Amino acid sequence: MNLLEWTKETIKSDKSFDSWLDERVLEWVPLCDDSITELIKGTPFLVITDRQRDWFNHYIVNNINNISNNRPFVPVYSLTSFIPYSHKTDKIEYLDMIEDMLDITFNGNYKYWYIGKEESNIYNLVKRKEDSFVWMMDSEIRNSFYIKSYDDKLDSKLMTLFKLFNKTVTASMFGEIEL
Repeated sequence: MNLLEWTKETIKSDKSFDSWLDERVLEWVPLCDDSITELIKGTPFLVITDRQRDWFNHYIVNNINNISNNRPFVPVYSLTSFIPYSHKTDKIEYLDMIEDMLDITFNGNYKYWYIGKEESNIYNLVKRKEDSFVWMMDSEIRNSFYIKSYDDKLDSKLMTLFKLFNKTVTASMFGEIEL
């Protein structure tokens, strides 16, 4: 089954998914497809959020490789685990040093998974890699999934997106879908 069909079917069959996601599936699937393809190949993903969503960064990293997923682990890490003060800078020199360290550590082979606003200082690092997996708040940026930060159901929507992403990783690993 292809990813679009599988995603539509999964959203409709699982009552915990909200209807808003069904309406935006055509925006979600291409981004998800590219990211999961890279993740399954073993490309490390560095999760970065703006300050308001630090909790979600921790949630992703603590749940993407949860043993209850019953699948092999995937290379997803929090940037703040490598660089605790990464949010506190907007200086180009510091961003250059972070990027150099990551290029050395991962031999240039990594992607960012960013959730937050464009105005966040750390987004200046993320936008240096065009193929990042971006969930952008309040700005419609090319190749990103747009979300409103002022949405009353924002936290619920973020959790829903993560749940769908996580299910898609599992389905991809076990050959239920073709990417």
